[in-house]
Amino acid sequence: MSEYQCYEFLALDRRLTAQEMAELRSISTRAEITPTRFWNEYQWGDLKADPSKLLARYFDIHLYFANWGTRRLMFRLPVTAVDLDALCAYAPGGSVTLTTTGEHAVLDLWSEVEEPEDDWFEAGHLAASLTPLRSELLRGDRRVAYLAWLLAVQADEIDAGASEPPVPRGLATGSAPLTALAEFLRLDQDLLAAAAESDEEDRDEPGHFRAWVRSLPARERERWLLRAADNPDLGLGSELLGEFRRTHPPVTSGRRTVARLQARAEELRAAERRAAAERTAQARAAAAAARSKRLAGLAQRGAAAWRELEQLVEARAYDQAVRLAMDLRAAAAQAGKPEEFERRIAEVKQRYGRRRGFLERLRRAETAPVDDAAERGAEVVP
Repeated sequence: MSEYQCYEFLALDRRLTAQEMAELRSISTRAEITPTRFWNEYQWGDLKADPSKLLARYFDIHLYFANWGTRRLMFRLPVTAVDLDALCAYAPGGSVTLTTTGEHAVLDLWSEVEEPEDDWFEAGHLAASLTPLRSELLRGDRRVAYLAWLLAVQADEIDAGASEPPVPRGLATGSAPLTALAEFLRLDQDLLAAAAESDEEDRDEPGHFRAWVRSLPARERERWLLRAADNPDLGLGSELLGEFRRTHPPVTSGRRTVARLQARAEELRAAERRAAAERTAQARAAAAAARSKRLAGLAQRGAAAWRELEQLVEARAYDQAVRLAMDLRAAAAQAGKPEEFERRIAEVKQRYGRRRGFLERLRRAETAPVDDAAERGAEVVP
């Protein structure tokens, strides 16, 4: 497998200047560079710069993919727009780190597997899917952070006795970008399902949010309005929602330990295996019943079925003729009349003794080992 790497950086809060684009061009002559994006891929070689430093200086999101099993996603967030203390609870280090660089905090997520299977990447597709997650973080939505913490759990980087951080609301009803994040990080779906079982979603959050805004003191409301007037491009609604969520954190009935989450995930996996086995058994039974019914109908055709076999041989449709012969053998066995089949097939062999192509195919079919499932005509459905 040839090596492949892809680097993508996005600028969201502001456009790059001409000078900054020139600085980036000095790093790579092949990269696609626009006022909002830097993208390059490598079949050999590597990016001649530290991605962390590029993000800290120019961009707000970085996505990295290597087909040997490495994936990385970084978010640069204004420190004034996020609750760093709250986010730290979800970033234990290792696969998930939270660092500060001047006026920004950087959430850095790594996913590593040693033997990737058919790893893929579609330029621009993942970045477009994952970009909205940064806005969710800025709104105080900590589901991204919780999924990051699960990544550390999956990588065995957290002690089994450690308790989970606060479970954010709406974990069980994740957005499309959250689903894309779980796929990108290769999160275990059973672990994610186990975590979502304690989800205590506030289904009337919009109503509570509006009531909270109405209850703000007049001076506080004026401060928010003046901020909007001073900066018309400000995402005021997102910032207000983020402030509301910071002052109204989710209340959970109890924190689960890592060991408990992992045990529940294993229970879900075992249940799915049992369900899959049951579906397979049902499919086998249904296929066997259908084959039995078909063979019974074939047996009822009697001499007409044997005439059809001879017509196929005469038309030199040998493969179809052999399949029909094997079905006739199975029908005779099901009816408890194997001797009748042997007598009739012997007559066919004698009558068409010069059709060597047919006789050779028939001989191979008669002597080939028969798989039980195939003999019953059962289709295995995973």
